[in-house]
Amino acid sequence: MAGLTSDERKRLTDVVARRLGARSDAAVLVEAYLAAVEKHAFARTCDAGPVPTSLNVERSAVLVEISRQLKRVIEDFEIEALFRVTRTQARTMRTTLLATYSDVTDDLTLTWSLVGARTLGRISQGSVVGSEIQFSSEERRDAFVAQMDRGATPTEVLLGDPKKPWRVVVDDAFPKDSLPPAVGK
Repeated sequence: MAGLTSDERKRLTDVVARRLGARSDAAVLVEAYLAAVEKHAFARTCDAGPVPTSLNVERSAVLVEISRQLKRVIEDFEIEALFRVTRTQARTMRTTLLATYSDVTDDLTLTWSLVGARTLGRISQGSVVGSEIQFSSEERRDAFVAQMDRGATPTEVLLGDPKKPWRVVVDDAFPKDSLPPAVGK
């Protein structure tokens, strides 16, 4: 199958790297993007399901394949870099992705929510006894809590410490091997 020349791949990677800066690995993102576009082309033509009939649905189909390749939900700024859209448009695209493909993106969202998170230790808060996790953003914390609520795993959001914002206690029912690394590791 014909593909991009090595010069075209290099140019694509360089352009994406310039747009991303240090926030993500351009080479990994470009590889995921190219593999996703190829898988999407096959599925769009050969799968038995309905064919996307709008640009939003078409983009969501590509974004879910990129997310599968990355093994996490794609970031808004990565969508901006690949699709040349504004931050608001990228957020809307990711929101549509999550709503359209929730069966696929739930696990990917959980992985995404834990990016940059750290386990602070064991703690008891309210009726929850388990691991204390500090997240890299409020959005990631809230996504984690939403995923735990869907799976009925008890959590308790910890508030009031400006030096350690975005913390949660997750019940011991949450798999230990899925916890983020401990602080200092």
